[in-house]
Order: sequence, then structure tokens, then C-alpha cells
Amino acid sequence: MGSRNRVPVGSRTVATRRRVLGMAAGMTTTFALARAGMAHQAATPTTGWSFTDDKGVTVELDQRPERLLIDVNAAAPLWDFGIRPVGVFGWNASETGDFGDAGGNIDPTTVEVAGNASEPVQLEKMAAVDPDLIITVTWTPDNPNDYWSIEESLLPQVQDIAPIIAMSATGRADVNTERFAELAAALGADVDTPELAEARERYEAAKRDLESTAAERSDLQVLFLYVDSELLYIANPPDWADLAFYQAAGVNIVVPDAEPGSFWEELSLEQALTYPADIIMSSSRPGTVPPEEFATHPSFGAHPASQAGQVVPWNQDFIMSYQGMAAAMEHLTTTLNESEKVT
Repeated sequence: MGSRNRVPVGSRTVATRRRVLGMAAGMTTTFALARAGMAHQAATPTTGWSFTDDKGVTVELDQRPERLLIDVNAAAPLWDFGIRPVGVFGWNASETGDFGDAGGNIDPTTVEVAGNASEPVQLEKMAAVDPDLIITVTWTPDNPNDYWSIEESLLPQVQDIAPIIAMSATGRADVNTERFAELAAALGADVDTPELAEARERYEAAKRDLESTAAERSDLQVLFLYVDSELLYIANPPDWADLAFYQAAGVNIVVPDAEPGSFWEELSLEQALTYPADIIMSSSRPGTVPPEEFATHPSFGAHPASQAGQVVPWNQDFIMSYQGMAAAMEHLTTTLNESEKVT
């Protein structure tokens, strides 16, 4: 689907000097997330380097990988934890260096782009980067065929370039943020710097503020969506790591009639009033109707949130770092504080 661009992919073992071990093909998402606190095996000069990702795949290398090629959605949180890739790729990359809201603090002038929205994986460019390790995210950790930005037909060729680690983008954003911190530490980042300590303090403060505001404004219903020129997609909170996190904090999020794991309920534009809400959080992905156009939109003009001017952006490509999640929570807290009950 264009609004999430999730691409099913395949999987196989890489038989090179790098070894990929232990695929848990039947693992459930719950099990994958329950392992979030699992300690990684640290690198040492004598024993090499290893890390077990959120699919249950353990990547073992002779030494800690230094040349990293990372999908933008994984590169942004890792960047905040101090990891600097040599290259990026994926649905949210562009040759011009515009990574949109997904890019966070990435400095585009310091990385090679080896895939973009038109062609997420460009094999020749990926090979030219000569990575020791490729990192992306997965929206279904229990599905061995789901690697974000990597199409199934290209997966064997990508694995011939370097082994792949997949970090969960579903479940709970707070759990996943700590997993990104673990991966960053395993890759050699100093996660005990004063800057990161300050970022974590901001993150914890933002969480407390959100919980307090959510309790005070529990009457406000919040609708998260993506809408384009043809269809309306209502986000299903349990499937989205950020929304599941906000729900746990007490935010009153509208839950659509969607199958678990579907991520969205798809509606026609004529069904825009199916879910009245006090606040609309609209995806900032390219192609969606911008908030300033909702009032004149033929379907959303009559929506209570639209009439009240309570339509604000939602970064669908939420960044699971202390900095990224703090900014997202602060934005949501401000929105709750500045909104009125209109339903």
C-alpha cells in the first residue's frame, strides 16, 4: 500500500565469511518483543561480534562491523545514538538527500544513497558502499519474509552483499527504542554520553507530561490517519508502535474496525465521517492531504476536527530514539492541551 509502502520479502542464510544463524521462522510477534531486553553478545578481539535481531536471527562476524548500510527508518534512531552509516537506502531516501520526516537528524551530506523511493534497493550502489552489515526494520518480526524496503526478489542478492539485521518497528515504541540503544552499543557507540543522558531525561519528562495530560484530557478522541486522493486509511493503534505506546500512556485513540496486523482500515473518501473525533493526526508522508486543506476537502470539510481546525501532522515514520520519541510526545501533548472537545 502506498501509505506505508510495506514490501514482502524472502529470507535465506548467507554463506560467506559472515555467518547468519538461528532463524526462528515460527516465532510470534509477542515473543519477538518479549525478547526486547535480551542482552547482545558484545564484540571482543578474540571471539568476534554477534547480535540477535528482532526476527531471532543472530549475525556473527569476525569483528565488529564498521561500514554500515542502513535503511533510513533504522538509520535515524541509530544516528541519534551515535552511529554514523556510510550509506542509506530505502523507501524514505532520495538522491537529493531529502529523507523527509523519517530522516530525523541524519546529515545527508555524509552518507551515500544506495536506494530511494523509486528504487529502494539499488544493488550496484549497495555493493559499491562495500558494507560489513545492512540494517533495516521489520513490521512483522514473526514473518521471515518481511524486510522493510527490500523486495523478496532482490533479497538473495542483497544478502550476498552483506548480512542483514532487522529491528522491530511494531509492538511498543518504548521497547523498540531500548533495542536500538542496545544495537548502537553493540556497534560501538558510547551510549553513556552526557548528550544522551540529557536526551533520555527529556524523553522521560515528555512521557510523564503526556501521561498527565492524557489523564486530564481523556475526553478528547484522537484519530490517526493517512488520506490520499482516492482512499482513507485509519490507523489501527495496536499495530503501530508509537500509537500503542501513546495508548499505554492513556491517550484516547480511536480504534477502527480493522483486523489485527492490518495496520489500517481502508475506507472510501465518502466515508470520512465514519469516525468522528476531536483531533485528527494526519500522516506527514508525501502524497497525503495536508492539514491546511482539510477544511476545503470535499469529504473532510464536515468532520468535527476539521471544522474546529484541530488537524495536525503525524510523523508516520516515528523515530525510535530518545530524541525522536521525545519530540513526538511533546507534539502530541501540546496538541491535547491546545484542543477543545467538539464531539
